[in-house]
Amino acid sequence: MENFSKVLNDILIEIYHNIMRVEEDFLRNNDRIDLSIREMHLIEYVGEDKQNGKNISEIADYLNVARPSVTVAVNKLEKRGYLEKRSCQSDGRVVRVFLTKAGRKVNMYHHIYHMDMIREIEKGFTEQEQELLIRTIEKLNEFFKGSLGEEK
Repeated sequence: MENFSKVLNDILIEIYHNIMRVEEDFLRNNDRIDLSIREMHLIEYVGEDKQNGKNISEIADYLNVARPSVTVAVNKLEKRGYLEKRSCQSDGRVVRVFLTKAGRKVNMYHHIYHMDMIREIEKGFTEQEQELLIRTIEKLNEFFKGSLGEEK
């Protein structure tokens, strides 16, 4: 392919922007969820570990933001009833963040939305195309992780 670099660049930029727009539209046009994308991603990440929750540093690392910003966001979401903070049983100095019932509800609703979207995408591909797509996206992801200094 002659213009592979340009075509790939254009497609990656467009996909990134389209994914962000789809997420924004979902959140903006939904009367069940009154959250920003960053707040939804914070809730989603905290919900990954139902047993242990997440601490502020883990959330900050995941969202790639400063710890004080996460503390403000967590406090805001706690006041709105989506999160709760608990002292760690083994080390009282450590605060763990957990989803409340309302947090679990919006997280599940968001997860169902994602799964519905994936099922719709899946319909447009043959089984061989699905396998190729997964392998290709895995390679892209490995490249981006390597660029960030993460393990492959």
